[in-house]
Amino acid sequence: MIVTTTWFPAGKSSEVGKIYLEVLKQFPPDKTIAKAIVRVGVRTTKDGMKSFSIYEIKEGKLKEFMDNYYKQILMFSEIEGYSSEMEFYMSGAEALPLIGLEMPE
Repeated sequence: MIVTTTWFPAGKSSEVGKIYLEVLKQFPPDKTIAKAIVRVGVRTTKDGMKSFSIYEIKEGKLKEFMDNYYKQILMFSEIEGYSSEMEFYMSGAEALPLIGLEMPE
């Protein structure tokens, strides 16, 4: 599972929104690569805006997902104050066997 998080100044929200819509046109959701658990969530913070997305990556599609994600992030790179982060997580069902346990049904 991958969680992507972005931060940007509140005053740049319109600019970010316009680029986000352009990203969706250029990179329409591809269910053969990833399933969106949360396509986008946005909230205010004391420093501006924070958004996140959660994706479940299909087997063998991690590199393709990352290539597309980096291309998308580059589209936002001209926005002053915009930053992003990608975090990788294992599900409980993936992690428990590493310590000899199983996820209950």
